[in-house]
Amino acid sequence: MNFPLKKYFVKKESWKRFGVKAGVTLVVLWAAGAAFASRYRIGIDPQQEKCLPGYTFFLIDLNDQTLERGAVYAFQAKNMQPFYKDGTRMVKILTGMPGDKVEINDKWKITVNGDVVGEGLQLAGKLHLPESHFYGKTTLKENNYWFMGKSP
Repeated sequence: MNFPLKKYFVKKESWKRFGVKAGVTLVVLWAAGAAFASRYRIGIDPQQEKCLPGYTFFLIDLNDQTLERGAVYAFQAKNMQPFYKDGTRMVKILTGMPGDKVEINDKWKITVNGDVVGEGLQLAGKLHLPESHFYGKTTLKENNYWFMGKSP
């Protein structure tokens, strides 16, 4: 068999012309990447036991500041040591907003305004605290929100 390879080769061009085209392409790619990175982050959940089962990758929009119950949000961890360092990016579902009444009862039902939004405290044993430590109720104050995952 004889394959005509000439049709696959492009006529050579000068290095100067190639350099200009390559430079323009690199600048365009850099500008597109910088524009993307200024607004978005890609979150990755490497855990075996995921708080949002079925999801490993998240596209996080840094400019979206509107809060809507039931939506998924990313935020920085605060006062969650020794399990998460301050500033660790967390991705959870917004289930409670300012003014909502949140309760965790002795049957491990988590309610917001009387509606069950979760059940169980799957990772409570890892904190080495008695179950009763997590029981209680509160009304969320201004700028306080209740985020949680949905473990199976």
